[in-house]
Amino acid sequence: MTHRPPGLLRPRVTPDVVMMVCTAGHVDHGKTRLVKLLTGCSTDRLKEEIERGLTIELGFAPCALQGDVCVGIVDVPGHEKFIRNMVAGVSGIGMAILVIAADDGVMPQTIEHVQILELLGVRHGIVALTKIDLVSKERVEAVTAEIREFLRGKALEGSTICPVSSETLEGYDVFYETLVREVQGLVRAQAAGVFRMPVVNTFSRTGFGLVVTGIPVAGTIQIGDPVELVPGQVEGKVRGIQRFLRDATSGGSGQCLALNIPELSKSPPSRGQVLCRPGYLKACQTFHLMVHVVPGAQRPLESGEDVKFHTGTSEEPGKLYLLEEESLAEGRKGLASIVLSSPVAAAPGDKFIIRRASPPATVGGGEILVASSTGRGKKKQVLEQLVARQAFLGGADASGPEGSARRLEYFLLHERPVGASLQELARETMLTPEVASECLSVLREAGKVLDLSADLFIHAEGYKACLDTAASRIEEASSAGQSLSLMMRDLRQGLDWPPALWSRIQGDLEARKLVTRRGDQFVLETAVEKLGEEDRVLMDKVLAIYGEAGFQSPRPEEVAERLKIPPAAVERLVGLLCNREKLFRLTKNVYLSYDWLKKAQDTVVAIISEKGMLDSGHFKYHLRSTRKYALAVLDFLDARRVTVRSGNIRTLSSEYRKNLL
Repeated sequence: MTHRPPGLLRPRVTPDVVMMVCTAGHVDHGKTRLVKLLTGCSTDRLKEEIERGLTIELGFAPCALQGDVCVGIVDVPGHEKFIRNMVAGVSGIGMAILVIAADDGVMPQTIEHVQILELLGVRHGIVALTKIDLVSKERVEAVTAEIREFLRGKALEGSTICPVSSETLEGYDVFYETLVREVQGLVRAQAAGVFRMPVVNTFSRTGFGLVVTGIPVAGTIQIGDPVELVPGQVEGKVRGIQRFLRDATSGGSGQCLALNIPELSKSPPSRGQVLCRPGYLKACQTFHLMVHVVPGAQRPLESGEDVKFHTGTSEEPGKLYLLEEESLAEGRKGLASIVLSSPVAAAPGDKFIIRRASPPATVGGGEILVASSTGRGKKKQVLEQLVARQAFLGGADASGPEGSARRLEYFLLHERPVGASLQELARETMLTPEVASECLSVLREAGKVLDLSADLFIHAEGYKACLDTAASRIEEASSAGQSLSLMMRDLRQGLDWPPALWSRIQGDLEARKLVTRRGDQFVLETAVEKLGEEDRVLMDKVLAIYGEAGFQSPRPEEVAERLKIPPAAVERLVGLLCNREKLFRLTKNVYLSYDWLKKAQDTVVAIISEKGMLDSGHFKYHLRSTRKYALAVLDFLDARRVTVRSGNIRTLSSEYRKNLL
């Protein structure tokens, strides 16, 4: 033999695991016996495994192959354990060993297990045709043909079929070499994203405290990293890690891990909960799904039907609502929502299985599209959103860089159209900040994302929509013709946008020559351009009146009386002159033209430069005006940081030159 099974001579050193492989098949078809041949480990001895240290629960075993290649075997001896363990570890499973006994052939659980493999996205595998020592060669050939026909059109179609006997070891070499070849061709990178590990089992070890086992579906973990238990929101820190009985400093997706987390001892985790990077995962009762009904289902899947929902290591009863039609026949797929009896920790992209309680049977499964914390929502609206989401994200590998970038882009475009921080983007897309930053760089280079600040990012289309909204308000105000300016608060009314977004929009509005900003007002340039000749003549007359009046300027209503025109018309023109800084409103009733205000300013600067200070009580004499005008000018210069007041005394500010008119 080219390979002696570890069951006969078990290797002393186990290399690092590079891939998870699961067994599947009908009960008593020889799955556990075959796993023992491969690994030298009986996966039915939980007590013995725990005694070895921080270990993995029943059903997991390492298998050393040629060289330094090692796979983890998930053995599923019972039907219910198949569903729990398979759903728990599906994101880490690279291939399956479908076990079919030659004396039975394809059986009911064989069919259901293959359906589940397909629903959970397992696309590679080999077939172990076991117990060939119990049948004739003709029977082996007949069952081989039966298997090929059974797998036709399925994900495992074309898989190599290896006749083998775990009793006599006949065919074992061919089976082993086939397994090695398939594994070497399928070695996969770890799934991107933040660390998430559905809890498979927990136990305590003297001197260490609580140990939690499972297979992470995404991300990596290191000793010292904080984790959060969801549901429950209890936090702890990883004090120790083992990967397949071996001490390690880190672990990741697709690896069987045992994590020592003493802080969780007071409320030990249970199957169905998830360990995750703190602040990322939320437990929800409503999920929106893409559901596939298995071929051969006894009856269609009905909207409103009660089902059992399996995802991660959780299984929870719920009510399924179809969104596109009232029922789904076998082999068909459609969008749906499910409302569970209790919250479950799961994220978009996670796989799920749904089963009927009576008679017990797998009826379908698929992928979670949205985890909703706001309930079912309105059917039409939810359906439109899901269809748009599928169209946007369709075709991208969800676990790859393109899929990560697309999820982030979708979130910015549809969920946070006014921008989001890096931390929010990472949290809502289940990516690490480092990966989220890389995705932003890719999208930025493609012109799809804009930086509003050092930590605020917006989709280019989202920004354009915001800019167009602001521009429309400017155009509406200009078209109304009632005013030549618009207060900033009026432009922002009802638009709860971050300051960095408003700052960029204001700059672009000015660049488009739609407005000119003057303090907290915008001059409506389009309205100004539409001024008729009569208005322009009146504006010149108003400015001339203030130019002649000097430090005895009239109120706007007095100008209206003098020109024999409505006060509203004067107010409108005075507002434009102020926004253009040809006229300045110092108080409610004090207006000065630019020339007169500059003259007053220059007088103040000259006096203080000569004497070192200015007594405000004497300034009215320098202006040859009244106290009202003198104080209005000084208050204006204080506000502009030209002067600094201390009681009645004014001095020049240290940076007064840059603030002069």
